[in-house]
Amino acid sequence: MPVPGPRPIPLRGYALNLQIIRTRHPPEVHLALLQAMLIEDGLRVELEDLRVRLANLPKEDRLLIGLDGEHLAGFAHLRVSRDLVAGDTAEIVTILVAKTYRRRGVGRHLIAAAETWSLESGRARLLLRTDVIRTEAHAFFTALGYEKAVTTLEFIRDLERVRQADRPTQPLRT
Repeated sequence: MPVPGPRPIPLRGYALNLQIIRTRHPPEVHLALLQAMLIEDGLRVELEDLRVRLANLPKEDRLLIGLDGEHLAGFAHLRVSRDLVAGDTAEIVTILVAKTYRRRGVGRHLIAAAETWSLESGRARLLLRTDVIRTEAHAFFTALGYEKAVTTLEFIRDLERVRQADRPTQPLRT
């Protein structure tokens, strides 16, 4: 007699039955799947921390959740960015496909759904960023018609360590 529970994760060659859900507040069962996918990708996050992060997202943010039956195949986090130069821009903040679903069209479906959301919300462009070392992702985005726009460096200062050391950045005295 088969053991109850979710079916095994489908292998290559299995026809996907992908459903994309656009949401702001995913159901609890999807949160647990999202947490498992993030952990699989190397990001340690507690379920409660994930709940808090979702609750604190800007109200216009959306998640696209790609489901194959009861399996989470991938997700994308969408946001509207506003700045003085470019105006309102839809942005894919994060896109992640589960390792067992990569190279099976899930990313392409998530990008298409992100483009649909962007157009429906009146945005003229869709921005995504990727690390310079992710050359496979670069090829994927280029194949979908995205163009490399800029090359930038990102600088981050851990302000918690600064706070603990009580050493804020001091302006130059002239």
